[in-house]
Amino acid sequence: MQGSLKHKLYMGFRGIMLRIPPLLSERGAKRGAQGARENAGRLAAEERRVHHHIVLKMLHARTPFTTEIVADEMGIENSRMQAIVDKLEHLKTFVFRSDGKRIDWAYPLSLENTGFQMSASSGERFFAA
Repeated sequence: MQGSLKHKLYMGFRGIMLRIPPLLSERGAKRGAQGARENAGRLAAEERRVHHHIVLKMLHARTPFTTEIVADEMGIENSRMQAIVDKLEHLKTFVFRSDGKRIDWAYPLSLENTGFQMSASSGERFFAA
């Protein structure tokens, strides 16, 4: 049996939930996907490795960590690591530091309670960014 999955998008406004028309929600989803592809295309191989390392580190970290820790683990000069993480954060897709120093989230994971909890196949639980 094959069913169709309906995509519905709602937005909160003054205490009520309003449905976004499908035409607008599909258009917004396409723009979001296009922007994510463009941002990913702006990353060099080294920057991708740093992002992947940070995401893997977040699977086991319980508190935010600094770029210095990541630089030491990856054997990259501190100033270069700072520049890479600054770029990742500037793209507003890959990394965020709420205090400007320690990494709080790296897409798709967050160390802060976002209200959206996910589980890895290994059983580890974490919050979605």
